[in-house]
Amino acid sequence: MDIADHINGKTKTFMLFGNPVEHSFSPVLQNTIAKTVGINSVYTAVKVDDIGEAVKGAYALGIKGINVTVPYKQEVMKHLCGIDKTAQAIGAVNTLKYTDKGYYGYNTDIFGLRLSLKTRGIYLKNKTVVILGAGGAAKAAVALSLSEGAKITYIINRTVEKAQAIKESVLKYFEGEVICGDYDVLDSIDREIIMIQTTSVGMGEGVWESPLKNTEVFKKTRVFMDIVYNPLKTKIMADAESYGLVPINGLDMLIYQGMASFEIWNDMEIDIVTKVDLRDMLVSFYERGR
Repeated sequence: MDIADHINGKTKTFMLFGNPVEHSFSPVLQNTIAKTVGINSVYTAVKVDDIGEAVKGAYALGIKGINVTVPYKQEVMKHLCGIDKTAQAIGAVNTLKYTDKGYYGYNTDIFGLRLSLKTRGIYLKNKTVVILGAGGAAKAAVALSLSEGAKITYIINRTVEKAQAIKESVLKYFEGEVICGDYDVLDSIDREIIMIQTTSVGMGEGVWESPLKNTEVFKKTRVFMDIVYNPLKTKIMADAESYGLVPINGLDMLIYQGMASFEIWNDMEIDIVTKVDLRDMLVSFYERGR
């Protein structure tokens, strides 16, 4: 038998709040980061039914950092002492940091998206970016595209009004040209594009379905990313591959946004080499478990 001395009176505690959380990859992710960089902390997932009471109780216990997942990313915002500009633009919070006034809210999805692209040498400045979907992840993608200086950002959704709502919301915080439309608009784009798929199509009951009915758009696509990571390959990713693309799945985004949360909680920055090494190790572990 081994003595379990890795958790002690100096150990910082971090948590994930959501419902459900039983199958979350975040505890493996966060505890692996802590072990790698030498931070004495422990991270666990907690199923909560009342996010307000959970936040209040966590603060009373001195929990230093919390991740928030579905269905509480919007509701939690009214229980915080302040919210970061990017999280305000996205309209959702997934990271809480303990302060002497209460928890302060951040959204690290944009960091996860940025590093997923940057570590592959992909930059959005002066590019044409096409975002499929009009949910919370689409907001993060639009905010990233505008903050990185994309030439034009398209928000494509079956319900154009939802795309328009995202445009109006994000343009309160960032500047840039944004065009909204349904999937027919893709035919009219006459330049090379970077496409980010943010809908839930391809996971759950929609496995092996695609939001794209006409795959001809991949002929003018240079980079394709799907934020879905379960399954690791979706129908739309397979379609992209058939046109010679090497698609990026959402696992990188999940891992890198988790690293951003860890950095916020611990007031530190993990060097890029360590980030990539951690990413490779965690992806390998995740793939073996599938």
